[in-house]
Formats: sequence, structure tokens, C-alpha cells
Amino acid sequence: MKIKFNKNYLILFVVLLFILLVECAIKWTFNQFGRVNMDEVLLVINSGPGGMDMGLVWSFVKKVVMRAFGWATALTILCAVFKRYKIVTWASVIAVSGVFLYRLVSCNIQMGSFFNFKKSNFYQEHYIDPNTAKISFPEKRNIVVIALESMEKIYADEKLFGVGGIIPNITKMEQEHFSFENYNSLSGLSHTIAAITGFTTGLPLFYTSYRNIEKMRGASGIGTIFKNNGYQTWAIFPANGGFSKKSNFLARMGFDRIYDGHELRDMLDYELDVAPFQGVDDYTLFELSKPIITNIIKSDQPYFIFMETINTHCEGYFTDACRKMGFAQETMEDIAKCDDKIIYDFVQWMRQADPSAVIILLNDHPQHSGEIMKKLSRIKNRPLANVFINTNIFDGANMARPVAAFDFFPTIIESAGGEIHGCRLGLGTSLSARCSANKTLREQYGDAPLEKLMEQRNDLYYKLASGVDKK
Repeated sequence: MKIKFNKNYLILFVVLLFILLVECAIKWTFNQFGRVNMDEVLLVINSGPGGMDMGLVWSFVKKVVMRAFGWATALTILCAVFKRYKIVTWASVIAVSGVFLYRLVSCNIQMGSFFNFKKSNFYQEHYIDPNTAKISFPEKRNIVVIALESMEKIYADEKLFGVGGIIPNITKMEQEHFSFENYNSLSGLSHTIAAITGFTTGLPLFYTSYRNIEKMRGASGIGTIFKNNGYQTWAIFPANGGFSKKSNFLARMGFDRIYDGHELRDMLDYELDVAPFQGVDDYTLFELSKPIITNIIKSDQPYFIFMETINTHCEGYFTDACRKMGFAQETMEDIAKCDDKIIYDFVQWMRQADPSAVIILLNDHPQHSGEIMKKLSRIKNRPLANVFINTNIFDGANMARPVAAFDFFPTIIESAGGEIHGCRLGLGTSLSARCSANKTLREQYGDAPLEKLMEQRNDLYYKLASGVDKK
């Protein structure tokens, strides 16, 4: 018996598969991250799979690829069986398209700069190039900056999370030291590598090209500024440096020595129970960092160390270390409590190891996903945690002013004893008391208008991001 091949069913299968792949991918992204940001999605895709968390990869394969393939196959067979009834074919296509359109509407898709074709001179008017800015260091203080993964001030709310909240130690440090009350996330700064771009270059991160770019090839970074002023520059972070090409990015930003999660993991003589993004968890990160930092402190050269945490990423990583500390539930609330203690213990160790060092904690972005969002999603204003320890540049400053991630670019430099002529660098404004008369861009424009301006097409931004002039 000959089986007659009908190319129409192949075409139908391909059409259904494409629509279902996109629909399932949107749903999966929304479930994982709480929103679908096209800039973030395209940046991750363009960076390749290096260092990707294999749990996320397998989840994508099961819930997107296999599910889409299964439904496309089943619907194509259904249409072939009932080929006499063309309404079945049309009903299948219409039903799948309807689900796709519903997903587009319901999943909070943020286009960012992706479909913004309006051009402006915003960056030409506001960007201060570190290569031409006048920066001096009357004093050179050692400094450690730690980017905290999804640690929000709202975590201290006892009505939501019970007595003491879920970050009591970070809240205590905010109360005892300096902390900005109105630090919020903006478009282009709303995920980890984007916020880090803001901290280290004073710029937001948008998708600028259809080709495989390395991020911020044309921008000068904070490590270069410190290095040019006699500092040794170190970056130590828990994820594999291949993810988002972070190691390459930090090297371009002037960090001479970079320890990523892969290198840290190789130092261990045992297997980790949890290895976020093919790296190490936060407890392991800080324990392995201590001897490295001890040797850095022993040198006569001033240092700038940039670190990150990872345990509270997405739905969180619950480890044996947390279990041994008495945190029994594998929930984001217990993971955050555990990480709060891990971070606090490291800060206390650091203050003893180098009592003169400046220590800065900066949350990268709000939490987007997981069960905890049932408590957070209805809250409109969710400021991000931040702590500045052992610096007096904020004496008399307005700690309630609206600030963004790129404002910390010049502020970190001035916290270490630097002085920026004009108080501005990148798109950021130094938040030191001496610069109080200089408005931040959030103060100048307001959030929504500022986001629109940053998202508009701009030749200078393209050059800073890609390293080449736009043709």
C-alpha cells in the first residue's frame, strides 16, 4: 500500500508548529520571569547558551519545544483524519491563533526599544563620557560593591511577611548606614546584566543589533576608571561567566581579574547540591572569596571589588547551607531569609578584615516570578534595597530623592574618595551631598517620559553599545 504524501499537511504542520512555539515560549517566559521583555529575551538569545542554567534549558525543552511539537502533530493528524471537513482545518488554525493572541495580550509583553523607531538626541544631550570627564581621587579608599539579586525593600514589610520581614539584616544595615528610599528599576535596567551595565557604565542596556554583539563595546567602564587611578580591579560572581557573556563584558569594563562561578567551582573538592547557572551558590561564593580578598587586602595597592549574589534569582536556589542554618522550607521567603544572613555575615567579616573599606550593597532589579509574586504583584511602588557602609559623602544629602541604577556609577566612584567635576557621569548623577543641586534624570523627567526617551533610537547609544557607527 502506497502512502500518498500531501505537502499541504506539511505546510499546515509547519504553520501550527511555528505559532505554537511562539505561544508556548511567551507563556514559559512569563511563568519564569513574570513578564516578557523583548530587549531581555533578544539579548539572552543573542548571547548564546554559554553558562545557561540546565534546569531552565530542560524546562524550556519540555514546556515549549515538546509541547508545541506534540500539539502541532496532534492537530495535523486530526485535520488529515477529517480531511473531508475543511472546517476542522480552519477551526484548528483559528483556535491556535486565538490562543496565541490571548497570550500576547495577557502576558505583559514589554517591547522596550524593540519596536521604538523614533529617533532623538537624548544621549547626545545627557551622556557624559568617562574618557573626557574630569575625575580626580583626592583620597583612594578600598571599596567592595555587591549586586544583590532581587532584594527589595518591601521584603521588610511585616504585614506581608511576618515579624521582622524576610531580610531583617539588610533592613538593619539600611537603618544603621545610608540607604536611598526611592531607588527604582527603569526600562533598560530591569534585569541583572542590564542593572550591572547601569552600575558599571552609567547606561541602560537595550537590544541594538540583529548580529551577535558583545555588550557595550564602545563604552568606558568603572573598572577602567579605577584602574587608571592606581586601583587593582576584581570581579567575583557566582554564575558561569559565559552566561550573557558577562566575563567578557566585565573585562571590557576594566576588571583585570575575574573569578566566575565555573572557576570558583573548580576550587572545590566536593560536589555542590545546587549549582546555579553552572556556577556556585552564594554561601560557597562568599566562603571561597574570603581567602582571595584576604590576599588582596595584604597588598599595598588600593582595590575595587565587584561581586554579585544569585540564590534569589527567579524561584530561588535552596541549598544544604540554608538547611543547616535552620531554614527548612524551600520557598523564596526562606531562601531570601537565608541569603539575607549569608550576605550579612560576609559584610561583618569584610568589616573586620578591612575596617577602612567602603562596602556598598545594590539590588539589581525587582523580583519577577515565583510564588512570592502573589504577595508582590499588586504593589505598585517597590523600591530596591541599597546600603552604603563606611562613607560620609551622604552627610546632609536627600536620601529620598528618585534615583536609578546608572546614578550609582558616579556615586560608587565618589564613595571611594573620587571627585567628578560637574557631578555627572554616563547618564548618572553623583548622589553625594556636594552634588545635591544636580538633578537626577528621574527628577528631571519623571519615570515614564524618561523611559520613552531612553528607548528611542539613537546613533550615539548604538555606537556605545556596539562599538561601531550606525550605517
